[in-house]
Parts: sequence; C-alpha cells; structure tokens
Amino acid sequence: MKGLFVIGTGGSGKTALCVAMAQRLTDSGAKVGYFKPIGNVSGTTLKYDRDAVLMKELLGMESEIECIVPYHTSPSYLSRYTTGEAMLAKVKECFQLISRTVDYVLVEGTTSPQAMMALGLDAPSLAKQLGLPAIVVSKGENDYHLDETLLSLRYIKSLGTPLAGVIFNNVSKQNLDKCRGVYAPLVEAEGYPVIGVIPKSSELVAPTVREIVEVLGGQLLEGADHLDHHVEEVMIGAMTPESALSYFHRSINKAVVVGGDRPAVALAALETNTAVLILTGGIYPDKRVLTRAAERNVPVLLVPDNTFDAVEKLHFVSRKFQATDTKAIDEARKHLEQFCDLTAINQLFGI
Repeated sequence: MKGLFVIGTGGSGKTALCVAMAQRLTDSGAKVGYFKPIGNVSGTTLKYDRDAVLMKELLGMESEIECIVPYHTSPSYLSRYTTGEAMLAKVKECFQLISRTVDYVLVEGTTSPQAMMALGLDAPSLAKQLGLPAIVVSKGENDYHLDETLLSLRYIKSLGTPLAGVIFNNVSKQNLDKCRGVYAPLVEAEGYPVIGVIPKSSELVAPTVREIVEVLGGQLLEGADHLDHHVEEVMIGAMTPESALSYFHRSINKAVVVGGDRPAVALAALETNTAVLILTGGIYPDKRVLTRAAERNVPVLLVPDNTFDAVEKLHFVSRKFQATDTKAIDEARKHLEQFCDLTAINQLFGI
C-alpha cells in the first residue's frame, strides 16, 4: 500500500486535488482509499465532515465515516480532547483498517497544518507517524501565504517527514506570473520541488448558496430551488438607496448582505446579478422584496445576526464538492493534468 498526506490551509484546494488524484489512480485500475484523521464540521446543520462524505461516496468505500474521520477540530478543541497519545493510537488503527483493502490511501489534513499541535496531532506530525510523504498545497495568493508555506515546509523538514513537493493552487489570475516567477523559484531555491501552479477556477472555488445557508443557518424565505448558484463575491448593502443600484452593478454572482429593514437597498440588489440576498437582524422583509426575489429566482435568507456578524461567518464558507458534481470533479482533474508535472505525480504513486 502506498499513500500521500495532503497538507494545506482551508481554501487551498486540498480536497479538489485529492479528488483529481483519486480519479487518475482509479482510472489506472488501482483501488483507492481516503482518510482524514482530523476533520472539521462547520455551520449549524452539518454532522459529518463533508470532504469525507464526498470521498467515501466517490470511492465506494465501505469504511464507516467515524473511521474515515476519527476526530474533529474546532477553536476550542482542548475542552473536548486532552489525551493526544490515545488519540494517535486511534488514528493509526483507523488508518490501518482503511489501508488493508486498497492499493493507495490519500490522507487529507484539516483546516491548517498546525491545527491540534498541542496534542501532537498536527498534519506534519501525523504524516511522519503514518509513514507517508507530505505534499504541501499553498494558495500562493500573496507574500504572507508564501511565508506560511515556507514555515510549513521547514517544520516538515525538521521533523524528518518525507516531502513529495509543493503545489500552488487556486492562484488568482493577477498573481499567476508572480507565483510562477517569484514564489516557485524561492521555494525551489530552498530545496523543495514545486510540482505545479494551478489557477483559480470559480467552478472549484466559489461556494454555492446552499453552502452559505448551511453555515449561516436562519430561515430560507424564498428560492429553495435555486441553491446551487455559485457565489463569487460578498457585498454589503450599507449605502444609501440612491447609490445602491450603481454599486451593485459592479459585481456579478454575488451575495448581498443587508438589514431586513432596508427594502429599497434590497430591491436595488435584486435588479442586478445577485446569487443570494441575506437579510440580517431577524427583521422580516417588505413583501415587495420576496415578490421580486421570486420573479428573479434569487434565494432570500433571513438570519438573526447583525450584518457584521453575518459577514464574519461568511469567511468560513468554502466550496465543497458532492459526488454528483461531475462538472467540478472533471474540472479538478483537468487542472491537475494541465498545470502540474504529471511525471512527478506519477512517481509519487509509483505509476
């Protein structure tokens, strides 16, 4: 059995790469398993880590979800877990169970490489404990992301964990040249191989309205049949009604967050390309707003939070694939094959 530990921060596209690699391996006739020792459950309606649910279904795994993801992290994980040694034993046991019936195991890290380091369960340490080479996925969006990547790489090296390479992923169009011409050479100058630089794709990155609803909770007042729209930007309706229309015309496929007591601004948003209207303060909207939203096929979500808190929660919304999302899965594989060194990828798995 061979495997790979995929390490990176939230939003770096770790899961998309796992999906793409799994597709290549299964097409070669191999049986592939997936393991996520430390998962993450966000929002108010989710019980299981959605990445694990996706991969279990996609790969036809018989393992129980509790074995695929034995533990979950959170900002206050130490109030729930205190015995790292026993937890590590459980992680190894689950990994061995999944490994027994497959040729390859793709292991995905959680929201950040350092998560649960206090218990010795951070991703680089787990990669070493499981005897797997690590591949680091970096957003490559700005200089700070490069610093985070170098810190992770140096830490991995200090542990003696084998390093397979680095992939810069979800890189914005305006930063592609800098990533290829500055970031990648800096990383390689330190002795770390760069396997690829993958540009951002809205199909793979932009969350759906459904994912926003799952994180924010609240009451869906309109548009239950239109939750698969992609949201590429968040705009706040804090302007005057007179200037609202021109402001909202600046962006498409957006989520507009506005107080429920500002119907004129909400109506202005509905006259532009809006994917979802989020009404804050728990204030039920003017009937005209719901009528126009129905005409425009725009979901309307009523949340109890104030506008600031609602926007803060939106920072934790990320794109999550489903096994039926064939378009996104095909896109992920196409990006892997087009923008990465396939020879290096094949060598990682011995194919």
